[in-house]
Amino acid sequence: MSKLLALCLKISLALMACGAWAFAGAAERGGAEIRIGSSAALSGPAAILGRRFHAGAGAAFAHVNAHGGLHGQKLNLELLDDAYEQGRAEANTQTLIDDARVLALFGYIGTPTSWAALPAVKRSQIAFVGAYTGAEMLREPANPYVFNVRASYVDEANKLAAAMQAAGVKSINVLYQADVFGRSGLEAIRAATSPLGIQVKAVASIKRNSAEVAAEVRQLVKDSRSDAIFMVSSYATCAAFIGAARQAGYAGHFYTLSFAGREPLWGALGKQLGGVTIAQVVPDAQDASIALVAAYQKAMREAGDKHFDSISLEGYIAATVLMEGLRRSKLPLTRASLLAGMASLGRLDLDGFVLNDGPGKCCGSQFVELKVKP
Repeated sequence: MSKLLALCLKISLALMACGAWAFAGAAERGGAEIRIGSSAALSGPAAILGRRFHAGAGAAFAHVNAHGGLHGQKLNLELLDDAYEQGRAEANTQTLIDDARVLALFGYIGTPTSWAALPAVKRSQIAFVGAYTGAEMLREPANPYVFNVRASYVDEANKLAAAMQAAGVKSINVLYQADVFGRSGLEAIRAATSPLGIQVKAVASIKRNSAEVAAEVRQLVKDSRSDAIFMVSSYATCAAFIGAARQAGYAGHFYTLSFAGREPLWGALGKQLGGVTIAQVVPDAQDASIALVAAYQKAMREAGDKHFDSISLEGYIAATVLMEGLRRSKLPLTRASLLAGMASLGRLDLDGFVLNDGPGKCCGSQFVELKVKP
């Protein structure tokens, strides 16, 4: 395990044990509370994504709670672990919805887990806010219960395809996760590259949460030649594949969607493995000259976390959007009033990070930039 990866895990575990979610306990002690539910990967190969996202969200909630909460009530997040597995996410969702005190679902990590939650979301007519996924299934057709924060995988694929074209890439092979996330990413890159004359050649699917990549390396490196490889999976799978492909002699460039998580992917690759471009859907978490980032860094420090990264920044932003919806909700707070509050957001400008949410506009932000590991 790399030092960065170990540091992320150490910080996240310490926060969970010692108080990054102290706002929950404060809410319990304070009586009146606003209870929000979430199912996320807190264990398993995608754990860093869930832990860091909710470290940022927790810092945002804790900051507001320390200044009186919202509508005089403290925010309380009930966070359940699904290990990035659909079945567990589905069961967690039902548990949360069955609790009448839970006003919204927030911060699910990944496409398959969000997809598993959607039927129950529609049945219960509860707001589903800030999922860590850019899949089109949360955008088309417009779902009145879904409120996205991040850009879509279509936005990311278009940006990545343009970078491929600029780099002279004429053909790509694709490694994709064998589930709804992988298929979403595969469809997005096909649509983005086709108009640019970039050929999608060999494709290979891989089981979710797997690091067994020998067969896929053979398919995409040895059996089929391409200028670059596009990957649609989590950081652990992507890192394992890149390492094995390099060992097999592959010298081309790799491209991947934001879900992999730049910091954990870079950490897993170490200093020896480069040639990777990843999409990122939030600003630079280190750039305190951006007002939104400065506010995030302050909240994180208040929570005892000095590790700034794109994943926790996204969690902070998503929590900020949810809280704006809560501010606009009529009292008494109910699932229906919060849903109406979220629907009223329209164009929301968070110091330059702009979203469009509301009826028929569940597309969130379109912010995408690319980060390259040379």
